Amino acid sequence: MSCGNPHATPCTEVLSLTYLYLDNEIDEVHYLEVTTHLTECPPCRDSYATEVSIKAMVKRSCSGTQITDDRRARIVAELRQISITYLD
Repeated sequence: MSCGNPHATPCTEVLSLTYLYLDNEIDEVHYLEVTTHLTECPPCRDSYATEVSIKAMVKRSCSGTQITDDRRARIVAELRQISITYLD
């Protein structure tokens, strides 16, 4: 994914930092790089907006629901096996 314009921080790096950025778990230097990139790159901004929407939907769908420790452990184990590769 790329808008075709050169950026100080490549799209692939920004996309790999999306979840840290979204969850405010990113260091200040990367926060500024991602923020700048998102203002410059419509495809990355659209991808980020999609992730924001998905997170909000999951939060709405799961609020108030308690899961067992066993179920939580299985979900975490499955999530750790996921690997996403972004190509420019």
